[in-house]
Amino acid sequence: MASGAPRVGIDIGSQMIKVAQVAAGRGGVSVTALGMAPTPPGTLENGMVVDPQQLGAALKRLLKEAGVTVKDSVSSVSGQGALVVRVIEVPKMSDSELAETMRYEVERHVPFAANEVIMDYQPIIRPDAPPDAPNMEVLLAVAQQDMIDRHVQMLLAAGLKPKAIDVEPLAANRCLVELGPNPYGERTVVIVNIGASSTDIGVFRNGILSFPRVLPMAGDMMTHNIAQQLGVTPEQAEELKRKFGEVILDQVGQPQAPAQEEGFLDFSLPSPTAAPPPPDRMPFDFSDPSDTAPTGMEESAPAPSFEASITPEPSAPAAEHDPQKVAVFNAIAPVLSELLTELRRSVEYYRGRSADGRIDEILLCGGSANLKNLDQLLQSDLGIPTRVADPFQLASLASRNFSPEYAREIGPSFVVAIGLAAREMVQAPATAAAGGKRGKK
Repeated sequence: MASGAPRVGIDIGSQMIKVAQVAAGRGGVSVTALGMAPTPPGTLENGMVVDPQQLGAALKRLLKEAGVTVKDSVSSVSGQGALVVRVIEVPKMSDSELAETMRYEVERHVPFAANEVIMDYQPIIRPDAPPDAPNMEVLLAVAQQDMIDRHVQMLLAAGLKPKAIDVEPLAANRCLVELGPNPYGERTVVIVNIGASSTDIGVFRNGILSFPRVLPMAGDMMTHNIAQQLGVTPEQAEELKRKFGEVILDQVGQPQAPAQEEGFLDFSLPSPTAAPPPPDRMPFDFSDPSDTAPTGMEESAPAPSFEASITPEPSAPAAEHDPQKVAVFNAIAPVLSELLTELRRSVEYYRGRSADGRIDEILLCGGSANLKNLDQLLQSDLGIPTRVADPFQLASLASRNFSPEYAREIGPSFVVAIGLAAREMVQAPATAAAGGKRGKK
């Protein structure tokens, strides 16, 4: 039986705002309201809220249209330049020594000025770690204070009571894994959240985050390529992508083989300059926005190079396929090739640092996850079972905003929002550690 007060999850992307109201009951978690609306242009830039009042007004309208009845919210933040979360390895030490060490780790890992940030960390204690291991893992999270201030101002403008701010990889894992009957069993899952402006990769071993990465490529890049190659407007390109976009498997060249060579964080929220925060302390969870190599890769041996190629296969006659589908596929193929290369690179990097290299499944979510045959492409190339995630597999659908059929069709877009709303309805494993450190640096 799930427990916890009803919450609304707020997932604001560069293209769409998604909201989900979730309630707990004897039968588990139930999604009681769903809603989606375009993000007003000019209100969000690189994950940073630019116009809190306008974006808050749009969110307020969406909440009303979706039939959301609660004010307590859990929302997510992201951003290529204002947010970092990394799993780092340090020598085993006492709590007091770790507190001192983390002050210096911030300087090493953040790509922005470290004088106005909110920082937190959480030791990660894994049940399979040798008791005499010389090192320990720590989940380090850092965010620019201005980013959080603006985000909270936007929520207050929407009439909400912010209870927590989370990050997308942890929320996605909550929806797709933690709501299940055995979330912390011996299983490794890769969750790939393909949004509009970026793709989040999260490797979760035994339900605990082991490796986060963010790629600066996703649906918007595909739309841009279609517009550029077919000579249409961005709006027309988006429509072509939705209507004709798919991976034409018999025209995909085989990629070349590579050369041989968790937990939750609590943050104290500083007072926004334009509006006071809610009286309760607000916890924050953050994910790594690095758009280059995965965390720590630069400190190890050179990463293997890959030359994935997704190109039309000469032996496949174009006449066998709808010419419009072929044209759209040819336009998005370079993006898919780069995405596939970077995903394979991340998988191999994780395997190289993991004791057994085991990965049981890849789950796709986000607005671009439904690209036809994308799951088959990844499964064929990576040799790992891959499927499009169904957020209603572990959370029942009680909302009447959409028909059950349409809700499941667009369900991958709501994975993060549902996971956000369910934040207080799951029990984090005791082995993930308790009592992180928080504060403004």
